[in-house]
Amino acid sequence: MDTGFNPHHLPPFAKNFINHLALTNKSKSTQIAYTYELCLFFHYLCGYMPDFPSSPPEIELPLMENVGHRQIESYLSWANTERTNGPRALARKQAVIKSLYRYLLREDMIHKDVTIKLDPINVHQKLPKALEPNEIADLTDALETGIGLTDGQLKYHVYTEKRDYAIVLTLIGTGLRLSELCSLDISKTNLNKGYFEIVRKGNKETLIYFNNDVAKALNDYLRNERSRYVNKDIDALFLSIQGNRISKRAVQNLIAKYMTILKTLGHNTEGFSVHKMRSTFATMLLRETDNLAIVQDALGHSDPRTTRIYAKVLDEQLRRAADLIKFK
Repeated sequence: MDTGFNPHHLPPFAKNFINHLALTNKSKSTQIAYTYELCLFFHYLCGYMPDFPSSPPEIELPLMENVGHRQIESYLSWANTERTNGPRALARKQAVIKSLYRYLLREDMIHKDVTIKLDPINVHQKLPKALEPNEIADLTDALETGIGLTDGQLKYHVYTEKRDYAIVLTLIGTGLRLSELCSLDISKTNLNKGYFEIVRKGNKETLIYFNNDVAKALNDYLRNERSRYVNKDIDALFLSIQGNRISKRAVQNLIAKYMTILKTLGHNTEGFSVHKMRSTFATMLLRETDNLAIVQDALGHSDPRTTRIYAKVLDEQLRRAADLIKFK
């Protein structure tokens, strides 16, 4: 089946659902993700259920009540085999469909919610990876000195070392999400009091605090390097070499480069990414405070269950530390 589609190719009742998400402060990225998943679901129905029309916008509400839980399970099975979706992706697809049906039932658009018959999809939650203290030390050394970089990389390192150092310290020292880091503005940064003003998921305005080490790195970058990149009046805190707000891809590439350097120094950084900086912050904060509520608030998690995983990360680090103790 051809799965190419216009991301806005939704029947009217589904568009109403997406609009409802916007009114409940769901982020733009969440709305886009839900739209994509529903488009795929409706295209599947149109291609595999003979009673359905050939185009998703032509699907009407009475037809939705003809969809049983077995048809939804068939769709998930198709996504697993034809699109190689794993448990996490399948659980996301199921959650989006269940959310749509709950909305339709609550709005009296349908009379029953067939998704209550769906069995939950078990997703094995991997422990998020976090940098060890010695890895953080080697990472900051590489950022400050350029150790481990090739000759070609050193040329760029000399040009952007203060920015790169400030970015990595900000990630590890605040637990900011990648999108939040790239959205930082100078006008919303208070170096004297040590905080950023940001807008988190759900359009929540909040203050993110940072310590003196982060403040010094930011101040050094702003005073001694940022002016190299500026080619227009722009409020963005972190800039690309071209003078634009730094992109997510650029930060991802930056982190990947230094993870490769750590690997050459003997560290196992397989699978490390920008998000691991956030995990590192969470693990360090939990180690220092022993308070999951503080970590939850610092990370901006709405569900405490999301934060508890970092307690397991800390336990795993402590176990590895215990293995290092030798008696002979």
